[in-house]
Amino acid sequence: MARILITGAAGSIGTAIAPLLRERGHALRLLDLQRPAAATPEDEVVLASAVDDGAMRQAAEGADLLLHLASFASERSWRDIVEVNVESARVALDAARDARVPVTVLASSVHAAGFVPSDEAGEGMPRARPDTYYGFSKVVAESLGDLYADRFGMRIVSARIMTFGPRPHDARSRSTWLSPGDMARLVQASFDAPVGNSVVWGVSRNGRRTVSLEPGRAIGYEPEDDAEDHVERLAADLGLASPDDIPPVGSAPLGGTFTDTPLGEPMG
Repeated sequence: MARILITGAAGSIGTAIAPLLRERGHALRLLDLQRPAAATPEDEVVLASAVDDGAMRQAAEGADLLLHLASFASERSWRDIVEVNVESARVALDAARDARVPVTVLASSVHAAGFVPSDEAGEGMPRARPDTYYGFSKVVAESLGDLYADRFGMRIVSARIMTFGPRPHDARSRSTWLSPGDMARLVQASFDAPVGNSVVWGVSRNGRRTVSLEPGRAIGYEPEDDAEDHVERLAADLGLASPDDIPPVGSAPLGGTFTDTPLGEPMG
């Protein structure tokens, strides 16, 4: 059994995968500003900010893996992005280093490469081409991962999470969907990550996938879920007569509508 510290545990990803990690026998330490809905009496709950150095260092003590999810999950003002997303990545890495946490998983995002055309993303891991300040913050997180891995010999996984949810919900997510089950498998695979910063795609085994599974396979991540298993319902949700009517992504940017989002304007 391993002890996993999850920051931003009250968010959608933390809420969805906490039960799955618990089922694998892991002990969970859940950090957020509010008590996570997914918390059970067996979990340790830490009510604190992910940008609080002292609280994060204390929370990281004794952890076997730090899963850093805490951040704004979409576009915000420059100040908010820097003060929360960028700063929390630095705080998480400092806490993991000081507490000698064996593995740190940073939640990066597809939006770190949002302007990469979908039809050019299939080989390896494309370079960063952020689509928003939010995407930029994930590029910074990946770069901090490189810095801390190289300087301190840390084992880090930067997961470029694509479209997370219980099932695909639009035409784009037919190729970009990441299921809760596969996110839990990615966390599990990260225990065996090598020294260094492994940048991988957080994506399921979708038949219409446009990105490569090879970076993830290098750390042992083998997704099992496929958006095609939900394609009939997806077509119905979109008001289409058949899955054949779902438009392909073609050369559209990986970041989807984020590439048209005004910089610094909050989304939702």
